[in-house]
Amino acid sequence: MHGAMTTLQTFFRVFFAILTACGAAVAMAQQADNVDAQVEQSTHVRRGDAAPEFACQATDGRQFDLSSSKGKVTVLYFFSTSVGASLTEMRHLENEVVRKVGSRDDFQIIGIGRGHTREELVKVGGENRLTFPLAADPQAEIYGRYFLKFVPRTVVVGRDGSIIHMASGYDEALGLERLKHVLNGELKRGKS
Repeated sequence: MHGAMTTLQTFFRVFFAILTACGAAVAMAQQADNVDAQVEQSTHVRRGDAAPEFACQATDGRQFDLSSSKGKVTVLYFFSTSVGASLTEMRHLENEVVRKVGSRDDFQIIGIGRGHTREELVKVGGENRLTFPLAADPQAEIYGRYFLKFVPRTVVVGRDGSIIHMASGYDEALGLERLKHVLNGELKRGKS
C-alpha cells in the first residue's frame, strides 16, 4: 500500500507540474500577443506608406534629409540606450549590414536616438565602434512621426520613398536575417 501511495503522490506531483508549465506557456503566449497588439497600436505608419520626411544633423556634422534620399535604400534605426538590446542590435547592424553594403552609393543608414542628446550619441558611437551616423532626437519629434512607443524599431525606406519593411524589438537571428533579405532584394532590384 505504501508503494502504491508513493507512486500516486509522484504521479500527482508530475501532473500538477505539467499543468503549471502549460498554464505558464499559455500566459506567456497571451502576453506576447498583447505586446504585439500594443506595438501595432503604437505604430503610426505601415508598409507601403510614404515615409514621413524629416531632416536632422548627424553626430558627424552632416545634414541628413530623408526627402533628398529618393533613389537610395535607407535604413532608419530608432533606439534608446536605456534598452540594452538597442546597443547589441546596433553592433550587429554595423557588422552585418554596414560593413557589407555601407559603401554603396544607393544605400544609407542612420540611427536615431530617441530622447538622446548629440553628446550622448557621440559617446555611444565611439564606445561601440559604430561607423554609421547617429542623430539625436531629444524630444522624440522624429520618432513621433513614425511611432508612439517601443524601441528598438527598424524601418527600411525604398528607393521611391515608401516603407518596405518594419521591425520592432530585437531578435538577433531572425530579425537580422529578415532585414538582410529585404536589403539584398531591394539593392539587387536597383541594379537592373
